[in-house]
Amino acid sequence: MKQKLAAPVLPKVKAGRMPYVHDSRTFDLADYLKKENITNIPKEYNWGSKIQPGNWGTFGNLKINDCTCAAAGHLIMAWTSNIGRLHKPTTKAIVAAYTAVTGYDPKVDGIGKPVEAIKVLKYWRKSGIAGRKIIAFAKLDFKNRRQLKQAIYLYGGCYVGINLPKSAEKQYNESKKWTVSAKGATGDGEPGSWLGHALIITGYQNDELRVITWGKEMIMKLDFWETYVDESYAIFSADFIKDKQTPTKINVDVLKRDIETLQNKKAGLKT
Repeated sequence: MKQKLAAPVLPKVKAGRMPYVHDSRTFDLADYLKKENITNIPKEYNWGSKIQPGNWGTFGNLKINDCTCAAAGHLIMAWTSNIGRLHKPTTKAIVAAYTAVTGYDPKVDGIGKPVEAIKVLKYWRKSGIAGRKIIAFAKLDFKNRRQLKQAIYLYGGCYVGINLPKSAEKQYNESKKWTVSAKGATGDGEPGSWLGHALIITGYQNDELRVITWGKEMIMKLDFWETYVDESYAIFSADFIKDKQTPTKINVDVLKRDIETLQNKKAGLKT
């Protein structure tokens, strides 16, 4: 968590994510955590530490605003780098997923259009992104800091949708931490006054989160996450499994059985 961040330079970008859409079929992470024997997690951790700061890549996000799919590519990198075999998806593969979800046509759409994160997550589970499917995903409680850190540590990161304020653009370009401005969530600090965006969180330390966005590493304060993030997900993936368990010792067979139980519960079936 102490490595020095490279100074980010961001050209003009537009919204890549639509606001949060509730889907009652999405199960809550709180329900799954109740089934796990959660021990104390480390005070700080960063699943992105094995990747050089300049090696994340943008996956086309600076051209067509496909942040919802680029975030998936970054999670794949974080997961695979921690089980001994880094896999970096190609930009072509990420753009192909974005095209499949949105119907993007570069000859007509140019920079593309924003899409709901939930649509991308469902596509990732059913069809795969860059040839890799996820097992399931679960929504975090709103503004639950402890659960957020648990999700990051236990499942190799967190996928989030955020309504960035205009103040965040200046903070990004000046390589400062993303934090709530002194004026609060008004004016340039109003949620969504810049754009809707998707990114991943790879680590945490005290009241700071390490995020990957537009191919760069940033620090996000927890109060910023609470103010501007409107959806956060833990994602269960085979790319975070080695020798039938995750690096955090969650057994894949137990994981799949627990997920099936929760899915049946959501469907109103007896288990």
